[in-house]
Amino acid sequence: MSADLTTIARTPGAATLLEVAEALRPLADRVTQHGGLEALEDLLRVALARVPGARSAGLTVRHRNRVTTEVVSDETARRADRLQDRTGSGPGVDAALDDKLYVTGDVAGDGRWPRWGALVHAELGVSSVLAQRLTLLDEPDAVATLAIYSDAPDAFGDAAVGMGSVLASHGSLLLTATLARGRATHLTRALESNREIGVAMGILMHRHEVTRDEAFTMLRVASQDFNRKLSAVASDVADTGVLPGRATGGT
Repeated sequence: MSADLTTIARTPGAATLLEVAEALRPLADRVTQHGGLEALEDLLRVALARVPGARSAGLTVRHRNRVTTEVVSDETARRADRLQDRTGSGPGVDAALDDKLYVTGDVAGDGRWPRWGALVHAELGVSSVLAQRLTLLDEPDAVATLAIYSDAPDAFGDAAVGMGSVLASHGSLLLTATLARGRATHLTRALESNREIGVAMGILMHRHEVTRDEAFTMLRVASQDFNRKLSAVASDVADTGVLPGRATGGT
């Protein structure tokens, strides 16, 4: 350990922060190697292990009010998050809208979310919640929140709030990297699909002496007739030189 880290480790609570930093260090590599969802699941495991009082945790991403990513530690977090979607209220909803951190130690009696608080406490036994919005880079249409739940009243004090903020910062970076990786994957697939379609159109144009529009129409009709994706039909044509449903000598 370096001299600087030794000094830091002697301060109250710093040892725990260093342990959390060590636990979070490999997660960025996992986004590249294994995909982002596994790294985000690991982030929630760290949250449950390191945030005092935490029992369940969930991370939700919404694109234009539609949930596109949901990572939860257990069924309690899943149902608690979905109750917020169903009622349109809750600390996670407000955190997403206001970009603030929300903490409650008595959801059933909290006047900010009376309906959700009563339901989540009665159905799931949740008493305390710590919810905050994650900062996403280059994602203007996406909003993400991290919510941590506990069945104990007044579970989240200053230490929990501080640790939750640290995890939210790392979670923001991980989620940004995950979404960027997803976009890159989709773009690569789209480019590959377009290349296959272009090759197939060229083959059909040459073989049947048709225009580009006519060649594309032939692919589209075959896609509809055989109930297959256009890219899959194009791939067959690129591999075989034959449009499905046509004899090799036909026009």
